[in-house]
Amino acid sequence: MKKSTVILLLLSIFTAFPQCCFAENIIPANTVIKTVSTNGAFAKSYRTSTENLMYLLLSALNEHNYSIEEIQFKTGSVLFKAYTKEFIASVSAQDGYNSFIKIIPADNVYNFSPVLIQKLHTYIDNNNKASFQKLL
Repeated sequence: MKKSTVILLLLSIFTAFPQCCFAENIIPANTVIKTVSTNGAFAKSYRTSTENLMYLLLSALNEHNYSIEEIQFKTGSVLFKAYTKEFIASVSAQDGYNSFIKIIPADNVYNFSPVLIQKLHTYIDNNNKASFQKLL
């Protein structure tokens, strides 16, 4: 008797509220969504000046075809868009000749592929020895 009562109760719940029991998660086919841990993977220190690191960041954004929305040299921040998601990159001086870069999503939602930011760090690591000269 108890078994049949429980089964009837469950069937009535499933038929009354099917959207909560059999919901579908629809993800667009082109989108790669991955939950990223915030253990400092988006912040990195480099042994270079802040001005040089800012130019390396802009060069990396250009290399990977990310669209630059806004650049503020005075505060050392860049707003850029990559794969329909906006990010903020900030460059600051750590001490003497060391600089620090931090890249975070503008909407503070960390559901994206970490490869996106790792590409920027890899480009900056590979080209850190390059020195930029001002042209008149």
